[in-house]
This record gives sequence, structure tokens and C-alpha cells, in this order.
Amino acid sequence: MRTIVVLFVLFVFFSACSGRRIPAHIYQRPSDDLSMDTAIGVFRFSPPEYAPGSGYAAAAMFYRELLERGFKSVTAEFDVHDIRLDNIMEIAEKKNYELIITGQITYYISGNELQESRVDEQIKVIDVSTRETIWYAEAAEIGKPVYASDYIFFSTTGRNPPSPTVLMRRNARKFCNMFLTTSKEQESLPKDMRLVNDGYNYMVTKKYEKAKSLFEKALNINPDNAYALLNLGLVHEKQGNTEKAIKLYQKIIALYQGDNNKASNGRIKIEQSLVDLTKERLLKGLGE
Repeated sequence: MRTIVVLFVLFVFFSACSGRRIPAHIYQRPSDDLSMDTAIGVFRFSPPEYAPGSGYAAAAMFYRELLERGFKSVTAEFDVHDIRLDNIMEIAEKKNYELIITGQITYYISGNELQESRVDEQIKVIDVSTRETIWYAEAAEIGKPVYASDYIFFSTTGRNPPSPTVLMRRNARKFCNMFLTTSKEQESLPKDMRLVNDGYNYMVTKKYEKAKSLFEKALNINPDNAYALLNLGLVHEKQGNTEKAIKLYQKIIALYQGDNNKASNGRIKIEQSLVDLTKERLLKGLGE
């Protein structure tokens, strides 16, 4: 009886741990988590030629996992067979999705008593407004068979490995865990600063509306975030809204006039305090 209890405890422990796994290879991701209210369209994954139904199955598993995790505005677009990027982007724009999710099955094999099963997947999450890939990751799951064995007092029968469907469900859980787990390098930053960092990345690529939205979200969290104020002012300058930029710069000076050690964003201007940089921008805004 004690052995059974121990095995059960170990099973629960490893099951709990496996639920927190993320993809082994995350090549691109924003610093902030995915909002549960984001309008998302999930499209079929591209299957290999030798397993034509696997793309639909992988997308369905992922869609189901998103719903179970509490995402509220997810739509399955599995009736769309033309999954070329231009086509699914056109559909996403018409239906006002904020993000679309698509992917690819790069390896698929259903095993038997002598051979393991394996499913390798890639996933892309694309921002509809900018057409930028904001998440890109790869996950792989391997299922091993249980081999038949003969011992002195007993023998065991062989058992097939987990099916590819089970493996795709595991991959889907990894991808969802990725959405809900903040990247390690950003864990120490407060949420408003993570939003500022993401907004800055959009600003330098001239995606000003997206940058402005993120800076405004940061200010909703922390109205005195000088980095958000400065960067939002820069966006307003780029868009010709000089009066709005001036008001933001004036607020920075009022808040941090005595804080000459407050550094600017390193990628904007190194070795100049944020207040001095703001004064410089303010003078230019006033036409002096």
C-alpha cells in the first residue's frame, strides 16, 4: 500500500511540473503576458505532406487549450484552407482580430511497440495592426513505447507510445504556458516599464500608433513614469502634435527637476539625464 501511495504522489508531482513547461526554443517574444481579453484568430497549422490532417489537429488542440486557460475572445478559423499569410491577414483585418495564431508541423510520426512517437511544432503569433511576428517558438514532444520484459518471477507486456494527438496536446500546453509566463530578463521590471520597453521597440521601427498605445497603458499604471512620458512625447512630436508633446515634457521637468541622476533610455541618448534630454526636446518643441 505504501508503494502505491508513493507512486501516486510522484505521479501528481511530475504531472504538476509538466503543466508548467514551456517550449524549449523561444526565438521571439514580447516582455508582457498575453491579455485574456485579446481578440485572437486561430488558423490551421501547415502539415507535412505525409500527415495532411495533423495541421488541423494541432490547431484544434491549441484552440482548446486557450479556451481552457481562460482566454475569452478566441475564434477558430479552421474552415479556412488557404493559410497563406496574405489571405489570413485579410480575414483577420475584416474580423477585427488583434492577433492571429498560425503554425507548422515540422515532424510527425506515430509510433508502435518498437518505435517512439514524435511531434515537432512551430508557432507564430502575429500582430494584425503591424503584421509583425511577436511570438515565435518551437516545441517537440516524444512518446516512448514500453517494451515487453521477462523477469524471474513475472513478465510485462509491451505498450504502444502515446499517440501524436496526446503529444500535440502537450505542445499546446507548452505554448500556452509561454503566453502566461513573463520572460526571465523582464521578471524584475514592473509592468509599466515592460510596456515602455515594448513601446520603444515599436517606436524605433516607426510604428507610432502601436507605440503610443503601449506608452499610454504604462501611464495608466504609473502616471509619473518619466520614460513613458518622454517616449509618448517623442511619438507626438513625430506625428506633429507639438502641444501634446510640450505638456508631457513639462510634466517630466516638474516631477524630476531635482533628479539629475535619472538616466535616459540608454538607446535614446547615453550620458544625458532624462530631465536634460526633456529640456532639449522642449526647447525644440517651442521653436527655440
